[in-house]
Amino acid sequence: MDSSAPPVEKKREYRRKSRFGCRNCKLRKLKCDETRPHCVRCHTYGVLCNFGFNIPDLQPLCEERAKQEIVRRSGLSSPRSTITNAIWADDGSTFFMLDLQDQELFNRFRYRTLYSLGGSAMVDIYENHMLEVSFTCPFLMHGTLAVTAVHDRYLGVTPTHRRSLREAYHWSQCTILCNKWLSQPIKEEHKDPLWATAGTVAILTFSSINARFPEEAWPLGAPDSSDLEWLRLGTGKMALWHLVNPLRPESVFRIMSETFAYMHGPLPAKGTDGVSVELVQLCGLDESSTRENNPYFTVVHGLSRLLEGPKGEASQGRVMMVSSHMHNEFETCLEKKDPIALLLLCLWYTRARESKWWIDLRAGYELPAICTYLQRYHRDNSAIQALIPWDETLVLV
Repeated sequence: MDSSAPPVEKKREYRRKSRFGCRNCKLRKLKCDETRPHCVRCHTYGVLCNFGFNIPDLQPLCEERAKQEIVRRSGLSSPRSTITNAIWADDGSTFFMLDLQDQELFNRFRYRTLYSLGGSAMVDIYENHMLEVSFTCPFLMHGTLAVTAVHDRYLGVTPTHRRSLREAYHWSQCTILCNKWLSQPIKEEHKDPLWATAGTVAILTFSSINARFPEEAWPLGAPDSSDLEWLRLGTGKMALWHLVNPLRPESVFRIMSETFAYMHGPLPAKGTDGVSVELVQLCGLDESSTRENNPYFTVVHGLSRLLEGPKGEASQGRVMMVSSHMHNEFETCLEKKDPIALLLLCLWYTRARESKWWIDLRAGYELPAICTYLQRYHRDNSAIQALIPWDETLVLV
């Protein structure tokens, strides 16, 4: 063998990387179904598929992140960002600069998370008003970035169930600044941003779960100050409704009047009309029952309307109509872990989780926790045992 002969170089097999596919799948490192105009994975997760979208403002961010990584690995000091590239949220008294990660969060909100918050009316409100306003209202910007970080966790973009420091920071700043503005007379230009921020705080509170497994979740887990905090927040949001009135003529939210009207629509004042026989017997209803003499009355009537709809098609209006009546005596029943109230909440979760991802996030823990609690501590109540939706506990986030 001729030792002077050059070694044969083995060529590595080259596999072409897809330059297409939607960014949602790329973020989650999943194969995108590029043969469709809207990929199946996005449809399954309930987010807008951005297949084919041209988002040029993400490109300089990616290039800048790549440059920073090269500098970090080389051990050289990283140059400061120039002031011309800085993006600020500033209301004249409070301000903060969005770093590269914040800018990426904002872009994911704009092109992905926004479309999961509500229908076309909500998208129009943000695209025509709130996206721009968030740069002059730091409390809204903080809330927007925090919600996007939670959505990242839900979609698996961030491989952890725990809040990141960035998510916790933006949530904290959102709450602090929002309370600051609410402690003084509210100007007209701040009413809509405050109402939008209240929506982000509601999402953040609802999706906040201090549990790793259903056994650690309420009502099975150890008592925690955050238990049912999402329900108590609803009372505060209704108080804010009267302060800012999102249906006033000047409000950008007035185009959602039909959704608001359904949420606060009338329920029967008396009797059992529209309620199934099983729920009538469970809640002890009869023709003389009213909201004054039965703590389950309004919830079970609203829940019956929600359950009668086709599975998988729960509307936001019907879902919120039920939760808006989970206060006063019913909330007290939940705090005491009353088995009937727990079962009604459990049945609500089975349909509510279909409508919004942040409800699905909580339901993934509390739904099986409630079912297990009822089986463990109320096994002798045959009416409750017959209605426990065990099949829904098989689908976890």
